[in-house]
Amino acid sequence: MAKFNDLGKNLANGDLYENCFHTKEKQSNARFFSVILALLLLFVGFRTFWTQNFGGIVVDGASMNTTLNTGDKLLMRYATAGAVAKRGDVIIVDVRKYPECGDTDFLIKRLIATEGDKVKCEDGNLYICYAGQTEYTYLEEDYAYYYSNKADYDFGEYVVGKGEIFFLGDNRLNSKDSRYGLIGGSHLSDRLYKAKDIYGVVPAWAIEYKSILEFVFFSSL
Repeated sequence: MAKFNDLGKNLANGDLYENCFHTKEKQSNARFFSVILALLLLFVGFRTFWTQNFGGIVVDGASMNTTLNTGDKLLMRYATAGAVAKRGDVIIVDVRKYPECGDTDFLIKRLIATEGDKVKCEDGNLYICYAGQTEYTYLEEDYAYYYSNKADYDFGEYVVGKGEIFFLGDNRLNSKDSRYGLIGGSHLSDRLYKAKDIYGVVPAWAIEYKSILEFVFFSSL
């Protein structure tokens, strides 16, 4: 047993032991730098994906009260990045090419109807006849805000034509949207905006967690 211990001491002090030690050290360093590189690549990839797909917007105006208020900062997914707007979504509409909109560049509204739909408001209640159907369906709108008697906001039937969209502000009293000549009214007097004017979509989670997301993404602004 004494001879074995002596042999162990001799090996620990020899070239073989030193080579093994340095090999393990190099392997440990390689693993460390590999992990750092992987994390950096992951960060760069995520940042690239994020900046290409998402942007930030600041709400200006009362048209989406009480869902959104002036000064709210929101995340939006670009339509060019694959965001597909569905009925009920909060959308960003690019109106820069419409002279009627004056200095307004973008609108933030709620998409109500799309191509082929018919929409009307009776006794303050919104009804939609979806494309391909013949009967109107009552639309439950827990997000809509009415300042006075709901019946004051009635409007007749709108037919959403090819490539068009129909949207409203959640604040039905104070919103420039797809209604003509009514409370709020429209920037346009004889036609609807186009689906291709949709610049982006605000996901439901971006509204639900807007306070947290504002702290994370906009606190430095």
